[in-house]
Amino acid sequence: MNIEQAVIKSLRKLPLEKQQEVLSFAESLIPKTSLPLPDPTLTPEQRAAKWMSWVQSHSSNNPPLPDEALHRDTIYED
Repeated sequence: MNIEQAVIKSLRKLPLEKQQEVLSFAESLIPKTSLPLPDPTLTPEQRAAKWMSWVQSHSSNNPPLPDEALHRDTIYED
């Protein structure tokens, strides 16, 4: 049984008002996990400027990752 089937199975056991609460909660999660769509009216230069602004908003004094952390065999299990 996958997660969707388990949720549906549990949801069916709840009274209607509790099902509505679950639906409202699930719908409230969507904006928190969705990426915002890019503004189609921005020029490439404006998009690049927004990107650079975002990049510069992050701390640059973090230590770099060691080389071994960037090797494929440490990222993926084969």
